[in-house]
Amino acid sequence: MKRKVQVVILTESPEQELEVLVLKTNKERGAFWQNVTGSVDSDESFQEAAYRELVEETGIDVRNAQSHVQDLETEFFFDDRKNRKVQEKVYFYHGPRWNIEICGEHTEYEWLKVNSIDASKYKYPSNYHALVKSLEKIIKDKE
Repeated sequence: MKRKVQVVILTESPEQELEVLVLKTNKERGAFWQNVTGSVDSDESFQEAAYRELVEETGIDVRNAQSHVQDLETEFFFDDRKNRKVQEKVYFYHGPRWNIEICGEHTEYEWLKVNSIDASKYKYPSNYHALVKSLEKIIKDKE
């Protein structure tokens, strides 16, 4: 089974509103909006892959990633476009904003206010579901 990770990135805007980072894949990958996603290498854990993918796809400092990434304790199972069985574990980042440096897998990024985003922004429902679960976790942790 192929192993993947997904990382939802949340931060406070300068106006103290919660925002989510979305990345647009390049044309070869389908040109759609998503959270950070990627494969888990054979020699790494899901958590290690979450840190690595976050660093590779956004340019975040690895120490910042390690300090603010949490396991959402959510996973999805699906068949990918090559008909391989996939297990995808979900993590989320909730911390300070940094200067985004996207990799070649993406062409652009946006910070969107979470109260203005809906499922139609994402190609895959699991991306939106991961965002909703992340928001629920943040609210629960504040209680």
